[in-house]
Amino acid sequence: MNKEKLFTKEQLTQIIKLAEGDSSYIGGDTLDGDATEISILTVSKQNNLIFTEGNKDTGFTHLRNRHNYFSYINYWKLDDVGLNKLDKPSKFHPKMMPIIDFVKIADHIYDPENKNITRNSKPNSFDKYTGEYIYDTNHTETYHLILYKDTKVVHTMFPQSKKMNSKIRTKYGKGIVTVSTKLPEFTHDLVVPYENNKHVAVFSILIRKYLKELKERSYIQKHDEVGKVIGSVLLGERSIDFSDRFSNEFMQQMQTGDLIHFENVINKLDRGEIKN
Repeated sequence: MNKEKLFTKEQLTQIIKLAEGDSSYIGGDTLDGDATEISILTVSKQNNLIFTEGNKDTGFTHLRNRHNYFSYINYWKLDDVGLNKLDKPSKFHPKMMPIIDFVKIADHIYDPENKNITRNSKPNSFDKYTGEYIYDTNHTETYHLILYKDTKVVHTMFPQSKKMNSKIRTKYGKGIVTVSTKLPEFTHDLVVPYENNKHVAVFSILIRKYLKELKERSYIQKHDEVGKVIGSVLLGERSIDFSDRFSNEFMQQMQTGDLIHFENVINKLDRGEIKN
């Protein structure tokens, strides 16, 4: 497992000096094309919290990739016996704007009374603030804000609850839904991959529209160690019109929705209870 790439003391000093020397960062939310991981994305208006561009392990890039509702990156962690296990980081409300609302939440819960009221796993490196925020009048949630120790530089922030997470009932991570059309076969395919910790598909859902036959068939596909399809199980068939195509709404439903019936078959295939 690769070591976390956190900001060094020298980088933190640079970030703080830049933020304190340029008031235009306050309330800003843009970066130019030459941004680096220590570039400042914005400084909050109320408490001057500093959001940096960051990288996959810290800053806004980490926060967005790991906790934004519409991020579909799969994360893995080691379980108690040292095996890779799918991690399920909590997600923000789908209607929240990834920088605007996140900054509002951070400003709201940054309060001395909220400091370290829940367990801080790295107290020598970070300060932790925990508090509630009400969004859209009826969504109250507890959030954790993590700052670099004795600074206002944001390491990350996330909801405590996982109630916004998509339900996944397999040990594999759901990948990005794709749609493609093949000619001259006249097929229209939707594929939902289920990946291992190496980001290689082990199983996948295939929904294929056979436009010549006016039929749609659903399959679970099995893949080899490099992701090549080596077998499939037919789940069902229905009649369609020639003009029938996969809508954006249906793709989003397959990406974020509960696919329990498909995933139950994947689990049975994985356990050898069904032969492909």
